Amino acid sequence: MHAGVPKEIHQKRLKMHLANVADRQKYFDPETMEFYKNLTEERNCPVCHVNQEQFIFNKDGGRYVKCTQCDMIYLNPVFKNEHLENHYRNNHDCQSEIATNESEFYTALYTKGLLATQAAAPKGNILDIGCSSGNFLDIALRNGWKTYGVELNEKEASYATKKGHTVHNKLLEDVAFTEKMDAVSLWDVFEHLKDGHEYLTQIKELLSDNGVIFLQIPSADSLAAKILQEKCQMFDGIEHVNLYSYQGIEKLAHECGLKILSCETVISEIGVMNNYLNYDNPYLGGTTNLTSLAGLIDEKTLHDAKMGYKMQLVLGKIS
Repeated sequence: MHAGVPKEIHQKRLKMHLANVADRQKYFDPETMEFYKNLTEERNCPVCHVNQEQFIFNKDGGRYVKCTQCDMIYLNPVFKNEHLENHYRNNHDCQSEIATNESEFYTALYTKGLLATQAAAPKGNILDIGCSSGNFLDIALRNGWKTYGVELNEKEASYATKKGHTVHNKLLEDVAFTEKMDAVSLWDVFEHLKDGHEYLTQIKELLSDNGVIFLQIPSADSLAAKILQEKCQMFDGIEHVNLYSYQGIEKLAHECGLKILSCETVISEIGVMNNYLNYDNPYLGGTTNLTSLAGLIDEKTLHDAKMGYKMQLVLGKIS
């Protein structure tokens, strides 16, 4: 699905990236041009819990490493919890602008994910964590779900609430839900969470007996990420703290008493890779070849190998 993100969205995402870069200047020590040491902490692999890292590259202030056991890619060091929370609460709201202005692209992604969720779960209560301005919840509501959201950004939470969704502007652990959820979705959110094990366990407690968890996450197995490496937008240096391979997310899910019910990749980024291979700007270049990578790999082959830019997964409880 999707040869890649349209060039127009990449242009808008450049605006978001520049807003991020401007915002994070307050975190930098002007003498070393590194993040202030008191903001960050060292850690082991968030899946294997061991320190067998291989340094990959630095990107926008962040140091990315790869676990040699599970192919997990993660930031080390990483921002401490309180500083990450403060960053999200006070961050810009450009993401909601992008999703709203490019509704056709996002509607296709959201609909695909909702259909995968509905194939595995009874239609009832759905909670979207990191719901932004509520665009996914809009689609779920139209499809007969009772919609709930959690969103730390106050402006985006307000947008979603005005649309008729029940949205909590606080951390998930600070919300007291009175009903079980038949589905909990995290759209491009799980990679922002430092402790995936703790979070999946917490979400699992919210589920009804046959409830499921839906994740859309950037894939460390992505061919685009492997080719572009530090030039890939997947690596942002501060927010994308954990980037899972299929092996990594499967291992983590199993440790939490969950199993993968379905997994597909979306967004091939063939056009982005062709731009890069043509010595052009990967995201703003002018290639018209969006369907075949250098004439060798087509979109279907890429997704069959689960090497698309993002994974859409549905997780269910292990009986």
